[in-house]
Amino acid sequence: MFRSARHLSHKTPRWVRGLAMGVLTAALCTTHVGCGLSYVFRNIAPLHPTGWSFAWPIFASQSQRLEADMAREETQGRVPILDPIPGDFAPAACLDPPSEEEVWDKVPKFKNGSPVFYETQRNNVRFLIEKIGEKVDPCKVYPLAGPCQLVHCHYKCTVYYDELYWADYPIPFNHVDHKVEVVYIDKDHLRRCAGPPAVDAPPAVLPVNPATGASMTH
Repeated sequence: MFRSARHLSHKTPRWVRGLAMGVLTAALCTTHVGCGLSYVFRNIAPLHPTGWSFAWPIFASQSQRLEADMAREETQGRVPILDPIPGDFAPAACLDPPSEEEVWDKVPKFKNGSPVFYETQRNNVRFLIEKIGEKVDPCKVYPLAGPCQLVHCHYKCTVYYDELYWADYPIPFNHVDHKVEVVYIDKDHLRRCAGPPAVDAPPAVLPVNPATGASMTH
């Protein structure tokens, strides 16, 4: 029986060399190009107790959803409690109008057309934010907050934008529709109740008896 020269060679098999080269390439890529195993996602990696971790790609939509969830956790579902404003000439109770981002989130979303036939875009967005109502409830005790006043702030937000419909194939066309959306936003918050005016004033001086030099009390 004759055997080829390949079987008579003492070299390492090809699959072993390929596996070793793959392991070496992976080790170099994960330790010298910024994706260090001991740094990326260290706190949430399955190998966190051992001090090792690894990086994996995620979609842009997942990153945006995580950022939106974190922002919603910080802003929505919580009622801010502000300190009292002493003085008879205190400013208005509602001084924090909604931001343009908050208003835009309330505008109804739209579908980005059908990429095969046409696409839709919204351009030239303009905002007009107006305060239409302000009311301060009397002081009362709220659980976990203490004596506070509930401040009602009502805003009317008008959004002007141009909605563009366009396509290049099979029939090229371009159409601009000027639209207006009106959004009403309530930004209520609690304000702590201030103490009586006598608390901040110094105590009155008692009259002194000129004969004895002692303070006169009733």
